[in-house]
Amino acid sequence: MPPLVVEAPISNAPVLTNGVKAEIKDVPVESPEIKTEKAREKIVRVDRIWDKKTRSFRYVKTVKPKKEKFGRYVITVARSISLQGVFDGKYSTEIRGNHVCKALSDIYKDVDSISFTDNKIELDTEELKLLFHAQHGLQKKLKEVMASESPSDDEIFELSAILEFIPQHFSREFYELSELPAGQITFDLLWTLCPPHALLLSSDDLGQDRVLRVRSSGYAKQMDGSIVFIVKTEFADSDGKHIGFVRSGYADIRVQEFRGTTSLTDLPAAPLHLHPSYETIKADLIARGERILNLHGRHLQEYKGAALGPRDKDGNRIKFNSHGRVMLDPKIFDQFLPNNDHVPVIRNRLRRENVTDEHRLMMNPAVYGFSLGDKMWGSFAVTHLQDVEWNDQVINALVLPQDQKDFVRALVRTHGLSGNGGFDDFVRDKGKGLIGLLAGPPGVGKTLTAEAVAEIARRPLYMLSSGELGESSESVQKKLNEVLEITEAWGAVLLLDEADVFLAKRDDANLTRNAITSIFLRQLEYYQGIMLLTTNRMDSIDGAFQSRLHFCFEYTELSIAAREQIFRSFLEKIKATGGHVIDVSDEDIRELSKLPLNGRQIKNVMSISQAVALEKKENLTIDIIHLAQKFTKTSVG
Repeated sequence: MPPLVVEAPISNAPVLTNGVKAEIKDVPVESPEIKTEKAREKIVRVDRIWDKKTRSFRYVKTVKPKKEKFGRYVITVARSISLQGVFDGKYSTEIRGNHVCKALSDIYKDVDSISFTDNKIELDTEELKLLFHAQHGLQKKLKEVMASESPSDDEIFELSAILEFIPQHFSREFYELSELPAGQITFDLLWTLCPPHALLLSSDDLGQDRVLRVRSSGYAKQMDGSIVFIVKTEFADSDGKHIGFVRSGYADIRVQEFRGTTSLTDLPAAPLHLHPSYETIKADLIARGERILNLHGRHLQEYKGAALGPRDKDGNRIKFNSHGRVMLDPKIFDQFLPNNDHVPVIRNRLRRENVTDEHRLMMNPAVYGFSLGDKMWGSFAVTHLQDVEWNDQVINALVLPQDQKDFVRALVRTHGLSGNGGFDDFVRDKGKGLIGLLAGPPGVGKTLTAEAVAEIARRPLYMLSSGELGESSESVQKKLNEVLEITEAWGAVLLLDEADVFLAKRDDANLTRNAITSIFLRQLEYYQGIMLLTTNRMDSIDGAFQSRLHFCFEYTELSIAAREQIFRSFLEKIKATGGHVIDVSDEDIRELSKLPLNGRQIKNVMSISQAVALEKKENLTIDIIHLAQKFTKTSVG
């Protein structure tokens, strides 16, 4: 029987996995007179030496510098010897054998850039670590072969060889790992935690747990001479059109060199299976992944919490607090901001029915969309999202005659319904929108009317001020086209606030304004959504708009009765939120309603009053309301 391992120089024989010391002998020299096929041997160690005469590298056995062919060995380990004749710490390892290469190929079949398809492979020092990570899989394969009805001697031989080699070659690493305290690791051993396709638990920029899958890992020297451990990773995500895997440098893990040991919990990422509450967190992450998958595409959600906007000059994402509704739509996001680095580039697409629990674990917990309140595109934490709760009662807060409220409700609910027999223009796709004009002074309920329309229609409300569109006809047309396309795609209610610049009568004195008005008129013809325009100058509207409006509401200054209704509405709302004792009598409300405030001013006063009462831990009284009104810009008299 040939020796298991040939290795030199060596002072102590290596200990195999079964605890028996391997016998180290020279490979017997074959008699030149006997022409028999050499028996296969498992491992040979050789030195790769530079030959000055031939100006090339040559291989010699470590024990006996003697020229020999190594084809009969399963594993050939060549040490790299420098020109000075010193071992430089690098190895070149050759593995031969159909069975062992097939076993390694099966273990790493889904890992890119790793191929064991041939019956002979060469591994450098870093690639050799793949064998360390493959030990468990190889042990499992050997057990299966030995338990089969007709085990292959060659397969057993090859698998045994590599399983004997792994603990020999990595004996120092195995020993150091066994000596570490539980939950601790050294910098030099970080690579042992990161086999290809290992799942690492990390956190994203919004503080959410996230799972990354290892692609590769290694140590690198930086410009300042320090060493950093880098793990290249991937995760699962959606771009609104497809689900698949994403590789991003921003998701890669970097660990600066440290001395001694550190806790796994102090690392930026650690193996998921080592988490103390592994089963619980795994179940939670799978459930969260399913929710993320259900948000694939376009969805309106409620959001409260931190979100991520564009990057600053240092490359860090800008955080902003978002409160209100967000439209999740990475497809539109990428369409109108193609250079953004939020929406991912999807690789290796997945069909929805082929998604596994591992894929759910790996789903990115950030989703992409538009904050309707902040007018900002960005990334949002899925843990801060909730389904929208529509408020049909908001229309009751409007200070409008009941017949007008009923009219709005009926008109909005029937608009856009399939099969409702709605009238269309003679020109296809023309005249299908619902355009309304809300005219009146500030603070009388125009914006609240738009909010009520959106609630009744179960649609997002996109609010746009004319000042956001620019001043030139070119910028207005470009921005308006973009907004109209977005709101049509979302089926949103578009509120164009302070639209006087678009509605103004055309004359010969202002050609730019005339161009803007003409552009807007053309856009209205083909808009198929719901658009509400507000103005406080009803008498200056161009006559061409009259035929394009489906309804017009004129609001007057609030009466005392209307202000009383608004005060009562806000007090009821504060009472419903809890945490406050309302100590305001009917007489107090009647007194407050005499103040010449509009609806927006009343809202500001009541909001400040609520905050002051909460801070002072006092009941909400008329004195606090007067105090709040006194220290706001809405102070009267």
